[in-house]
Amino acid sequence: MKKIFLIILTISTVKASAQQAPEDLRSMVKHSFDHFSEIKAMETQQRIAADRTVMAKANRLPEVNGVASYTHLYPVPKIALPGSDFAFQPVPAENVNAGVEARQLLLDFGKSGSQIKQSRAQASLLGTQTAEAREKLAYQVADVYLAIAFLQDNINVQDANIKLLEETEKMVENKLKHGDAIDLDLLNTRVKLETYRNRKVDFQNSLQKQLANLEYLTGEPLKDTIRSNFSWPVPSLQDVSFEGNSAVKTAVEKERVAEVGVELAKSQYKPSLFAEAGTGYKNGFLPDVTTPKFNYNAGVSLSVPIFHGKKLRTQEHIAATEVEVAKWNTQGIKDNIKKEAAQQQSDIAASRERLQTAETLLQQANRALMLAQSRYKNGVITYLDLQNAQTSLLEAEISKIQYQYQLSVSSLALLQLNGNEFWK
Repeated sequence: MKKIFLIILTISTVKASAQQAPEDLRSMVKHSFDHFSEIKAMETQQRIAADRTVMAKANRLPEVNGVASYTHLYPVPKIALPGSDFAFQPVPAENVNAGVEARQLLLDFGKSGSQIKQSRAQASLLGTQTAEAREKLAYQVADVYLAIAFLQDNINVQDANIKLLEETEKMVENKLKHGDAIDLDLLNTRVKLETYRNRKVDFQNSLQKQLANLEYLTGEPLKDTIRSNFSWPVPSLQDVSFEGNSAVKTAVEKERVAEVGVELAKSQYKPSLFAEAGTGYKNGFLPDVTTPKFNYNAGVSLSVPIFHGKKLRTQEHIAATEVEVAKWNTQGIKDNIKKEAAQQQSDIAASRERLQTAETLLQQANRALMLAQSRYKNGVITYLDLQNAQTSLLEAEISKIQYQYQLSVSSLALLQLNGNEFWK
């Protein structure tokens, strides 16, 4: 029978960076990165974030606009000159204007720089979140991979026990012919045989569901049987690094975004200096106000925040509070990782001990069944004794597989807490 993921826990000498995941698992993970829709959506959002950074930088570039307007005025002011029929009209009734206007930021004392920094921080955060999503997906694929191997080994155990019971059925039939057994012994054998066959169907059903799940994650059906005889080392509790965990990295990036938000809020108090210019044709110039004439203008304008109804101060307070929240969130994630790492380490130690006991029990159950089969053939023991030996062997085999699976799951969880990228 195959062994499922025998984990070599060389805590004192082996680091998590030396893990050796099977090549087919690494290939599945890489396929999932190229296939899974959530990852593709986040990669698309990264491109949007890059464009937003470009937009933030564009605030420092000049703005040039073409303008054209027409306005009809009524009544038009006129001044009648004494002793004459001539009426002086200072503005035309039909006003036209066509030209080009430009505006350039000269100085804003770091306001636009803070906006650019915020856009970059948000883009960096999205990149970190995408990496975290990839890691979660990778370990999700690994979990399904483990489950498939576990189910395959259980099916193999059921097949072995079905074959064993079929041999027992023939043995009981022969004894029944010679009057050394009773119908109840044969009936009990067939009932147990059908029970094992039903269990195999249940395992096969679960296996098909996991295969469908794996295809959903990777985009490809499983072509070959997953092998379950590989091993990888597991980091000790002392080796678990907060900095390597993707959730911690994301939390730290959120802190940086919040800190830049405080800087941006403070920059709103600063003035902005602009250069403005325009040129074109428009009418309204004396003495002939109806004829459009070429004109231009140039100058500077200064905008200084004076009073905004406490809006700017409130924005700064909110930004500072968001930094505090982000820091508490990071600390909470670190505390949770420490707790989870300790729990997984405890589970690993317990599973190793159970596995050693299960291995001993399996060897004893194998020997006990061989003796029981021999003695039953010779009529030394009853069918009930043989049945108990068979049941003990099955329970020992299932227990060993279960403990191996639990050990693998806990080991994989500890690697994830440590931020180990086993697929690279």
